[in-house]
Amino acid sequence: MINADLNWIAKVLDCELLGDNTPFSTIETDTRKIESGQVFLALKGPNFDGHKFADVAAEKGAVALIVEQKLALDIPQFVVENTRLALGELGRAVKAQVAPKTVAITGSVGKTTVKEMAAAILSQLGSVLATKGNFNNDIGVPLTLLRLEEHHQYAVVELGANHIGEIGYTTDLVKPDVAGIANVAEAHLEGFGDLFGVARAKGEIFQGLPQGGTAVVNADSEFIDYWLARLTDKNVTQFSMLSQKDIWAEEIELDELGRARFELCYKSDKVAVSLPVSGQHNVANAMVAAALVLPLGVSLQQVASGLAKMPQVKGRVNVIEVNSQLTLVDDTYNANVRSVKAAIDLLANSSGYTILALGDMAELGEDARIYHQEVGEYAKQQGIDKLYSLGVLSQSASDVYKQPGLHFSTREKLLTELQNELSAVNGKVTILVKGSRSSRMELLVEELEKNNNKGEQSC
Repeated sequence: MINADLNWIAKVLDCELLGDNTPFSTIETDTRKIESGQVFLALKGPNFDGHKFADVAAEKGAVALIVEQKLALDIPQFVVENTRLALGELGRAVKAQVAPKTVAITGSVGKTTVKEMAAAILSQLGSVLATKGNFNNDIGVPLTLLRLEEHHQYAVVELGANHIGEIGYTTDLVKPDVAGIANVAEAHLEGFGDLFGVARAKGEIFQGLPQGGTAVVNADSEFIDYWLARLTDKNVTQFSMLSQKDIWAEEIELDELGRARFELCYKSDKVAVSLPVSGQHNVANAMVAAALVLPLGVSLQQVASGLAKMPQVKGRVNVIEVNSQLTLVDDTYNANVRSVKAAIDLLANSSGYTILALGDMAELGEDARIYHQEVGEYAKQQGIDKLYSLGVLSQSASDVYKQPGLHFSTREKLLTELQNELSAVNGKVTILVKGSRSSRMELLVEELEKNNNKGEQSC
């Protein structure tokens, strides 16, 4: 965070400092992480109240509190009407003071991968701050902005939402120079109602663009006309996997691990790109990342070299060669219909025996079972040899497969049956493990890797 004192907070929040001024290091909302010299901001929600832990923050060395009512504690305090909104204003103030060139990304699938790609490209030009993990909601985004320091020249901020209005709020804090929507798919439908509700919510990201800012949109989306009609006063960059728009790809080839090589085309120029991550869907993610950074003066060659150096993101299509027989595809970070189908496409191109281990896809609304049936049918159409499922909703995917006895209510039983399957199969086996965060499918990956790593190096 920038160098600041308590008087700075009072000025930003336009409220009185109850106590003496002193410098502070940063602002923290979790007393489990609080350290000496920090300010504790007490968030309040339906199922929690940070005010109850303010005494813990004081005992651990917090120098001040931001609260919604004055507490009987001998520590400087700021009393505000809404601490959640106060957190947003503090993040907004830091962003305005540091003023890095900023890109923002949202989408139902792949936005974290796009964020990592864009950050890898921009890191060649200067110091970059990027969203950590899934800090992409109305709390995570301000906390991300608070991490900005004076040396940061660029910021890459991921915006997520589970209800209408959330991205509109966070993009107003971020004020990006370039903002993009990777895609729209069946995700968080409980908060949006239907797919058009998702498109509306994602489109809120463009509300934060200044005059002359650039909007990045997917020309292949059924909602392209809806977005373009609302971007008449903005610069627009369109990317496409199906036609030659502003950015497109040609001569796409996948290697034995599903990593793409292709020609990235931008208007009249092109460059050869090799991705270190697996899956043809990452070609589209690379196009989004390119579209986000090119308006900032990045060259096409710098795009290619940055993409080649992007780090692996845990749980995002990580291909793990456990031993000479078993390859795991760890795509457990999250799941919705589109991301599961993309992962199935990668699995279908794998050599040898193929298995999909599927956990429940969460937050899909009243049609959740239908969506699970859809991915089960898709896996069957793509020729996947076996589908093992874990949870409640995923049984609908197994039912479509008509392979009795391959649905499980516990991870332990699923693991046992997968190990039996591996023992019975002669030759190479690839297991794709996929599910929403609530399914904790990453634990299955860890157990499979541990049980089958017989001293051979994984990569």
